[in-house]
Amino acid sequence: MIERAEMNVKNIPLRQVITSFAGLRAHEDGHEFLIGEVEDAKGFIDCAGIESPGLTSAPAIGEMVAQILKEKMNLEEKEDFIATRNGVLDPNTLSKEERMELIKEKPEYGNIICRCEMVTEGEIMDAINRPLGAKSLDGVKRRTRAGMGRCQAGFCSPRTMEILARERHVSMFEITKSGGDSKIVTGTNKDSL
Repeated sequence: MIERAEMNVKNIPLRQVITSFAGLRAHEDGHEFLIGEVEDAKGFIDCAGIESPGLTSAPAIGEMVAQILKEKMNLEEKEDFIATRNGVLDPNTLSKEERMELIKEKPEYGNIICRCEMVTEGEIMDAINRPLGAKSLDGVKRRTRAGMGRCQAGFCSPRTMEILARERHVSMFEITKSGGDSKIVTGTNKDSL
């Protein structure tokens, strides 16, 4: 793969590569969006062939899928549904004075956990404790960017795990990378002696 890439771009700085990703995206022959229940998989709503302008059409696709589900499952709108949620606090958008005031009120916003992405303990706590909060390292990463920087979580993982364990009231042995059985800590050094 590298040899083929270097046919187009000379001297690719491979030592700077931290991680790489690859994937597949299904394309529909007629370049049409395929949205609807799959005939041989009842209850499975397919959203396939979404290409440009997929991002622009995402809200309309969401409404279309919601309508399909409403009809298939006889769903009714919840009367006391709250359609908005509080935004996520990003300390980097605050002025210096506002940030100092925040740290005075909530000192955890002054404790940097991820140095690469400058993510604070307060941001991680918020990501864990909000509705549908993070339950794994990857959950924290997707919500805060902690672990997405140059060190790829080499520095901040242990500290993030400590916060996850503390805030979720679980043992470090229960913390996972991405849920399921992806546990990170499986024993202590003393156990292996």
